[in-house]
Amino acid sequence: MEPLENNESRERILNASIKLFSEKGFDATRVNEIAEAAEVNKALIYYYFKSKEEILDYLIDSLFKSVTSLAMDFIHQNIIQMIKEGSLDIEADRLHFINENALKFFLQQATIYIENLLDYVLEHRDVIRILLLESLKNGKHHDALFRLMDLLKENDDNLIYKTIWDADNDFNFPDNMILHKFFFSFMPYINFAAYFDEYKKKSSLNDQEIRRSFLHSLKAVTFFSISGNDILMLHRLW
Repeated sequence: MEPLENNESRERILNASIKLFSEKGFDATRVNEIAEAAEVNKALIYYYFKSKEEILDYLIDSLFKSVTSLAMDFIHQNIIQMIKEGSLDIEADRLHFINENALKFFLQQATIYIENLLDYVLEHRDVIRILLLESLKNGKHHDALFRLMDLLKENDDNLIYKTIWDADNDFNFPDNMILHKFFFSFMPYINFAAYFDEYKKKSSLNDQEIRRSFLHSLKAVTFFSISGNDILMLHRLW
């Protein structure tokens, strides 16, 4: 097991990197500056990470792993469980719930998931800002943001897709649904987290007021396609 002191040093390196990358930009930040901000010697940084690029790789990987973990918890505890109980059936163009109570329960759980995901991206908004900035450059990490699309691929490597498909083979991700998910489901979280602090400065709202207002709009967009006891898939609405 790694000594506690070493763990703390590694965390200081990561926290200093996040602060500097988000404030100065990844390219403009030097390893010497990270060492100074973390109060460690430069050699210790290279003990944990081969390069500055590897630090950013680790931050991005950790972000996506955590987002995937949140999604998988919701899927197992709600979607898969409801399919097993017979209260949810995934059809070609909709999520069909056995009755109004089943739909109501799903919406309640989905709301909790949305709030948890929003709180996570807000807590890690400096990393989100770095990710967004790097996506606009022609560098190694320019396509990192599009790793979100990996969560929508129909293959066995995508744990989210494979888990739901194994429970109900009617589940699929049509192309227009992927586009909608990326720009209207994923990007609102990314943009909100990235611009949260600046919006707060420009508005007269506090943290909770901004969060509450955004959640209201987000839920309206997410659940706009409810019809009876069904949540319609987007590709049938176009």
